[in-house]
Amino acid sequence: MEEKLNEMEQAGIITRTSTPYSSPLTFTLKKDGSIRVLLDARSINKKMVAETEKPPIQLDVLNSFHGTNYITTIDLNNAYFQIPINKDGRKYTGFTFNGKSYVYNVLPQGLKTSVGSFSRAMNLILGPEVQEFCVNYLDDLAIITTGTLDKHLEHIDIVLSKLNKAGLTCNLQKCEFICKEIKMLGFIISTEGIKTDPDKIRAIQEFPAPKKIKQLRAFLGLCNFYRRFIPNYSESIIPLCELLKKGRKFQWSGKEQKAFDFIKQQFINTIQLHHPDF
Repeated sequence: MEEKLNEMEQAGIITRTSTPYSSPLTFTLKKDGSIRVLLDARSINKKMVAETEKPPIQLDVLNSFHGTNYITTIDLNNAYFQIPINKDGRKYTGFTFNGKSYVYNVLPQGLKTSVGSFSRAMNLILGPEVQEFCVNYLDDLAIITTGTLDKHLEHIDIVLSKLNKAGLTCNLQKCEFICKEIKMLGFIISTEGIKTDPDKIRAIQEFPAPKKIKQLRAFLGLCNFYRRFIPNYSESIIPLCELLKKGRKFQWSGKEQKAFDFIKQQFINTIQLHHPDF
């Protein structure tokens, strides 16, 4: 953590300075094993004015791919850290580690206004002229087109030029250019339609029979993410939902096991959804 904070300070993300505000610090591990530092800003969030701006609804993003011939995804490098905070507001982002106090110079993850502020910043940077061929969802930009390869390259150039003008940088390792199929928002999106992610289906298949309510909720949470791929899904999970009723004793019997196994079997035979033509 000390190493990471030194790295962030050298990059200008944080500054070591005094502040009357201090939120706890926490972290998560990224897939590559590196640390993602997070601000536990629950106390300061209670006193902040809520942000009304939001990113597009996930379903609207997924419904944007009709007639697509090519897909490009652009991943911004440490996206939130590329959005500066007003100097007067930086003191509120303070935290302490090993007795040293720091503030953020840029947008930290954890503030309840971070998502809305980032969404507004991206809308201002990209402008309304890219809306026909570019969808912005958090730090993922998906460029979609119904035209030719030449047109797609033109669209990529427009978006990258706007990002460059704003001084934003991309993570090239995570960007995918001119694809027929991409993995995005937990789905496999292709020019043909939308499919489930095999990794998430594997997690459902390997899920052990729940022994308590918390485990059952976790299983249903996994399944609910892909519910629209399963015909009559809501009817299939009725025996399991009965166990979640208030005052109901958790008792796993043959009826629940049968429903559990049936749902798992359904996810083996998932369908591909066509992109809707509105």
